[in-house]
Amino acid sequence: MMVTGVKVTLILMITTTISSLLLGTVLAIMRVSSITSLRILGTVYVEICRNIPGLFWLLFFYFVFPELLPSTLGARLNGYIHYPIVAGILGLTVDNSSYVSDILGSGWRAIPHGQRDAAITLGFGRVQQWLYVLLPQMYRAALPPLGTRMIHNFKNTSLCMAISAPEITWATQQIESLTFRGIEATTIATVFYIVLAGIMVLFILWLEKILKIDLSSMTHSKA
Repeated sequence: MMVTGVKVTLILMITTTISSLLLGTVLAIMRVSSITSLRILGTVYVEICRNIPGLFWLLFFYFVFPELLPSTLGARLNGYIHYPIVAGILGLTVDNSSYVSDILGSGWRAIPHGQRDAAITLGFGRVQQWLYVLLPQMYRAALPPLGTRMIHNFKNTSLCMAISAPEITWATQQIESLTFRGIEATTIATVFYIVLAGIMVLFILWLEKILKIDLSSMTHSKA
């Protein structure tokens, strides 16, 4: 149970980190778009999702979402053995992406306006401006709070026990109810969370250092 719990927790963490980063990036771009409809849609999404508890989204995708689909498809989802994991991924992605969008929005505001003007002067199209000029600087400026948010998202995987996703917290509870060896199981789970969160912190610090070195070298080369 503990091995399965570790595997499921890692699947939830890695998948939702990637999906929420992608969705959060799209939302951040929408919120600063010159197209009014996109800007309003992105803002409404973020405001709604940010002010609703993450647990609600897990329960929504597990209990309500299949009922909103055609009956045959909903029945397939409810009968799918791994649907609790799928629902956990969907719920955590919706919850985390709204915060990622806010963080990246702060990174966008930190970019000097001259950078955007320079990209336009160089003849970059709108997509090229984002890919080659704006997004790299957004991620660099937002890296510290973005890293903290991803660690928080990792800890939020424990909420998936509420929908019976067999992650490590759910496994700990099951071991306690079946064997009454809750102390051993809880100790293992605690060590797992501390170690993996510590590894994530070290990785983020290393990434910050690399990016600062890269930025410093670019500055010196220009000089």
